[in-house]
Amino acid sequence: MSQKSQTCFGTKSAKPLTEYDSKQEAQQGANHANKMYQQNLVPYQCDKCGQWHLALGNRQTPSKPCHRCTGTDGKFKEAYQSREDAQKRANILQEEQGVTLGVYACEHGNGWHLTKETTPFNKKKRAFK
Repeated sequence: MSQKSQTCFGTKSAKPLTEYDSKQEAQQGANHANKMYQQNLVPYQCDKCGQWHLALGNRQTPSKPCHRCTGTDGKFKEAYQSREDAQKRANILQEEQGVTLGVYACEHGNGWHLTKETTPFNKKKRAFK
């Protein structure tokens, strides 16, 4: 059954996201919305609440925590499957938050990370590609 989230909100609308208990339920919700509103919505499991939400397909940038790399805040960095996915996320954050981010390969081979450094660098064997 779907319901409005108590913890997760739309980036642009600031309204509570709809949450689903399972991927199957979220996919049914996406299918309905796509048919009714001609959207390209896809389900994703939220890292914050563990429930399933819907996102526009062109905003989907699958990632997972990299348990070897941390940001300046001490939290694990997200690892994106491809450079393109990481760059897409960087572009989305630029558009929504006005922050410019660079993309670099994880030195442990776990994918691609984002960085606030935007000029080519070679810090801890990191390098822009």
